[in-house]
Amino acid sequence: MNGGSNFITGTLDYLRRPLAANIGHGQRVLVLSDFDHDPRVWQAVMTILADIGAESTLALFERRPADYYDPPKAVVEAMMSSDFNILLASTGMLHSTASFNAMQAGIPSICMDGGMTLEMFQSGAVTDDMKMIALRKHYVSKNVFGPDPKLCHVTSDHGTDFTYSVEGRITCPPLPGESFDPYKIIDFAKDENRPGNNLLYYLFPTGEFNVAPVEGSANGKLIIDLTMHHIGRLFTPIELTVVDGRVVDIDGGPEARILRDYLDAYGDENAYMCPAEASVGVNAKAVVRGIQREDKNIMGTLHFGLGTNVDVGGTIKSKIHMDGVILHPTLAVDGVTKIDRGKFLVPIESD
Repeated sequence: MNGGSNFITGTLDYLRRPLAANIGHGQRVLVLSDFDHDPRVWQAVMTILADIGAESTLALFERRPADYYDPPKAVVEAMMSSDFNILLASTGMLHSTASFNAMQAGIPSICMDGGMTLEMFQSGAVTDDMKMIALRKHYVSKNVFGPDPKLCHVTSDHGTDFTYSVEGRITCPPLPGESFDPYKIIDFAKDENRPGNNLLYYLFPTGEFNVAPVEGSANGKLIIDLTMHHIGRLFTPIELTVVDGRVVDIDGGPEARILRDYLDAYGDENAYMCPAEASVGVNAKAVVRGIQREDKNIMGTLHFGLGTNVDVGGTIKSKIHMDGVILHPTLAVDGVTKIDRGKFLVPIESD
């Protein structure tokens, strides 16, 4: 089992916030976790739900073979009979078919999965001001990308030289008003101006402005240098060669070999589509954990996805979705540098 200590210590205040903001007395809540995840997290969550007075059920199962694989069939069926699904597994399940189907039926997910330990819910990304994150997302859209952006060019000290089109793909989340509740479930079509999807969830921690680039538009070398989904903290960078939006070569050290084997074993034809997602980190409290669920939110980072992107405005469906993080990227939009080695050159908290 993950987690080290068996004792629940430290504050549960941050972990409580998204639960108390959304779940009421008597509501049916299904908590999903597996035997590889830090058990203190689901224990703490179940304790909080009991305090709220929710009718909560815990589903524990064997770790799924890969991120975004469905839980066991009995759990999938139970997900369609609850009022909320809380995702706490060691593998990511938000992009899974089971989660998509539940959200389409109007059953929201509270996503806190991907291997986060109890300590990660007590410091770092979860402690940032969530209203400020919503504000930064608005100004990243407005000031980093602008009203009609077309071409992005990313470089890095490790040798990234990568272009992709975002033409027609940038949405602008509204500024948070006085009544904004930073821990409420988000209806992305209504609340973040993303029509055409059924996304209904709260991601915790959060802190990214994500975009689904135009499929087939990307070319160049994309070098992931910080963290990679499933692999964790990288000791040697992974170099992806992308031609017309598809990974054609994966080079590097041991981590590159692990990624090649992983995609071969668990991916499909669309798992090599890149970038399925291209996102900007906007969480001022996120720190390097060696786990992509936090690392991808670090202020000024960029992370790029492989596989599924229907959840962020794209058209690709795959068995998997994997994110890789660049720590100190430089981003130019239509020839104008907006991020320089991880530092924003335009305001992202105001005009």
